[in-house]
Amino acid sequence: MKYLIIKCGIIALNIIYFFIKIFPVQKNKVTFLSRQGNNVSIDFKLLIDELKKEKKDIKITVLCKELNNGITNKIKYSFYIFKQMYHIATSKICILDGYCIPICILKQKKQLVTIQIWHALGSLKKFGYSSINLEGGRDSKIAKIMRMHKKYTYILTSSNLSKEFFKEAFHAEDRQMKIMNLPRVDFLQSEELKKSTIKSILKIYPELNNKKKNILYCPTQRKNTLLPLEEMVKQIDSSKYNFIAKLHLGKEIVFVENKTIERESSFTGLELLHIADYIITDYSAIVFEAVITKKPIYFYDFDYDTYMKERGIYINYREEMPGPIEKEFKRIIQLIDQNYYDKNKINHFCNKYIENTEKNATKELTKLILKNMNN
Repeated sequence: MKYLIIKCGIIALNIIYFFIKIFPVQKNKVTFLSRQGNNVSIDFKLLIDELKKEKKDIKITVLCKELNNGITNKIKYSFYIFKQMYHIATSKICILDGYCIPICILKQKKQLVTIQIWHALGSLKKFGYSSINLEGGRDSKIAKIMRMHKKYTYILTSSNLSKEFFKEAFHAEDRQMKIMNLPRVDFLQSEELKKSTIKSILKIYPELNNKKKNILYCPTQRKNTLLPLEEMVKQIDSSKYNFIAKLHLGKEIVFVENKTIERESSFTGLELLHIADYIITDYSAIVFEAVITKKPIYFYDFDYDTYMKERGIYINYREEMPGPIEKEFKRIIQLIDQNYYDKNKINHFCNKYIENTEKNATKELTKLILKNMNN
């Protein structure tokens, strides 16, 4: 019954979209689509600024709305799809950083160009078609009915190696793949943006302005496993370190001395990399951004066996991770105290999985968009 309802919904939307497509395409219009959050991402911001600089008459529409759990939220999002449909139908270019329902399930105009930039430079954990029927992955029937990750003209990936993972995850062909970095690479390498970001963070968290080293913890999302945050904090010497936990529940938790500050997310993990002195993660794709900063990275894999069984990752975790891997958090803190980390492994991982970091990624992507707009 569930699958039948979805199929009927898709047919109904395509009928409605047939009439929406009567509106003409605005050849200088670019629409940005995301359901990763309700705020404009760093990649989108940098790209929009560059597009406006290069083409004065460009029309930009940004549609960022998170799809939350719960029937009420899903009903509200269903109405929001109509807004997306109008802007897709009247755009020459659509930029996405994740799966977009109307892009994939609707019959699009032939002149529409869709560029999937995803929301990370690479991926450790399996996603998309790579995770079909895994415990943390997608239902194969839903993926087929919803035409998951179809209709992309280009899919950006950071290297030839990552291209193979993304091809599998998106069920893509070689002609769709484009080795090109995201604007976030420019963000991470810009001293000016680093200074302004740190200033913004200290404005929200003035407690961090205490000349202590900052340990940033960015774990991957887990459905059934609780993070042992309380036990972790006990291992940290608060006279030497501040501890920042960036969680996937839309929260940031900052531990400063004996004070705990818990807030709704003010910053992305990407932004918090700028204020970090040491980075701790696990199977999160933030490792691809972290290696660009060349800062010490450590891997806390307390649930390695369970995670590999339920989800799995694309690369050889034990051999390739660019830093020490420990099941005991206490051991990671000891390594931080010794300032021990593997510079060679960080550089090797960066060079292997993120190509062309010396190029201006924002300008390169802008050129691709404008080229397709003019064709």
